[in-house]
Amino acid sequence: MHSVTSLSAAMDEALANDDLLRITRETNPYLEVAAIARTTDAGPMVVFDNVRGHEGKRIVTNVFADRKRIARWCGIDAQDLPARLADAALNPIASRETAEAACQQNVITSGIDLFKTLPLAQQTSADAGCVITGGLALIRDPDTGAFNGSYHRMRVLGPDLTCITIQAGRHLLEIARKMRARGERRIPISVNIGAGPAVLLACSGSTQQTLTPFGYDEMGMAGALQGKAVEYVKCRTQEGAWSLAEAEYVLEGYIDTDRLASEEDSGKDGEKGMMPEAGGYMGRAWRVWEFNVTGITHRNNPVYWFPLAVNAETTNLMALPAEASVFDACRRISPRVFENCHVLQAMRGCLGVVIRIRRKSFRDEGLQNNLAFGALSAHSDLGWVIAVDHDIDITNADDVMWAVITRSDMREGLMLSPRAKVSGMLAEGDAAGTGRKVYIDATAPFANSDRYTRGVFENVAIEDWIGEEAAARLRARQPDYVKSLLSRRY
Repeated sequence: MHSVTSLSAAMDEALANDDLLRITRETNPYLEVAAIARTTDAGPMVVFDNVRGHEGKRIVTNVFADRKRIARWCGIDAQDLPARLADAALNPIASRETAEAACQQNVITSGIDLFKTLPLAQQTSADAGCVITGGLALIRDPDTGAFNGSYHRMRVLGPDLTCITIQAGRHLLEIARKMRARGERRIPISVNIGAGPAVLLACSGSTQQTLTPFGYDEMGMAGALQGKAVEYVKCRTQEGAWSLAEAEYVLEGYIDTDRLASEEDSGKDGEKGMMPEAGGYMGRAWRVWEFNVTGITHRNNPVYWFPLAVNAETTNLMALPAEASVFDACRRISPRVFENCHVLQAMRGCLGVVIRIRRKSFRDEGLQNNLAFGALSAHSDLGWVIAVDHDIDITNADDVMWAVITRSDMREGLMLSPRAKVSGMLAEGDAAGTGRKVYIDATAPFANSDRYTRGVFENVAIEDWIGEEAAARLRARQPDYVKSLLSRRY
C-alpha cells in the first residue's frame, strides 16, 4: 500500500488496472445507489459521478470488495493477507501530527447541514433512514495518547445531529466510560469518511481479539501496512479531537452521553428494522447516544465512501483483521503444522474461520485441536472453527464442505463449547452476548491418510483440442468449485 495512501489514490490505482466502474447516468441516492452497489458486489470499485440532488458530488463503494485488489495494493498474493496484517500489527509505525492536511482544504463551521453537504443514501425501503456506514470514529485515549479507530452505524437525524451505535465491548465505549468517570459527559471525536485504505482496513477489526487489544493504536498498524506514518491533524471545532489528514470528509463533534436518541422513528427498542447488516439480516433499531456535529471539513472534490454492511466489502473488512489474529495465534502454537486460515464469505466477517494444517508425522496428531482452541481464543466473536488438511482450498466453500462431509468423524471430531462470548449476529447469541462455539475437525487421521488421497490428473491445454472460443465458453459455465479443483489437478 506504499503508493495508495488515500481513497483518491486507491481509485486512481483501480482505474489504471481496469478495476473501476463509473456510473455516469444520474442515480437516485434513495435506493438506487445501494441497489447498484449490491448488484456489483465482489466486483470492481464503483463510482457514482452523477448523484441526484448533489451536483458535483460523488459516491464510491466496493472499495474492499475484492481481496485480490487489496492484495495488489500490498504487493502480495491474496492468500498471504492474514500474515501481512499480522506482521503489520506486530511492527507498527507511529503516526505523526501535521499542521496542514488535505481533509481541511474546506472548513464549514456555520450553517451545518449534513443532508446538503454529504450525498447521503438509503439502502432499502425498510430502512429507518439515511445511515452513514463508512464513518470511522477517531478518539485518543486521554491516559495513553493511543488512537482508537472504529466503525459505527450513524443514522442522520437532523442537519447537525446523528445517533451513533456503539456495541458492548467496543473500545470507543470503554474510553467514553473512562471519560465519563472523570465528569466529562461530552466526548470529542471526529468521524472520518474515506481515508487511506491501510487506515480503513486496520481500524475494521472487532474489539475482543488478541492482536489489537484495548489500548492498541491502530494507526501504527496502518502505518506499517502502507510503509509510512499515518498523519493526523487537530480538529478545528473540537478541543481534544483529531482528524485523519487523508480523509475525504470529516465530521467534527461530540458524543452526548447524557442524551439518547432512537435509531428508528417509533422509538421502540429492538423491535423495528434499521438496515441490512453484515450477518445478512435487517439489524434492529435501538436507543443510543447522540452525536452532535460542530464542524465539517473536506478535501477539494471529495468522494463519499458508502460501504454496504451486507456486501463483501464489509465482510472482507471484518474478516481480514480476524484472520490476522487467528493466524498469529496459530503460528505461535504450532508453526510446524499450521499453514493458513480464511474466513469464507458465508461466515460473514468474523462468525467463523477455516484453518488449514499439514501434519508431518504421527506425533502431530491432535495439534489441529490445539490450533482450533487457539483460533477461538484469538477472536471472541468467532462461533465456528473448521480444521482441514493441506489439500483443501480454504477459500472455496464447496471444498471445505466436501472435507466436512467426507472426513469428519462426528463422534470424535465435533465439539460444542460451554456458553462463551460470541457475536450478536450468531443465531444462538443471547442478550448477554453468549452462545456455544462449534469446532469441526474435518481432517483425515494421519495414520490412515493414504485412504484420503485425491486423484491427480494430467494438465492439458483444452484450447488445443476445442479452440480458444469454445474453451472460453466452457470456462464461463464452469462453477468456481470446478475451477478450483482443476487448478490443483484434482
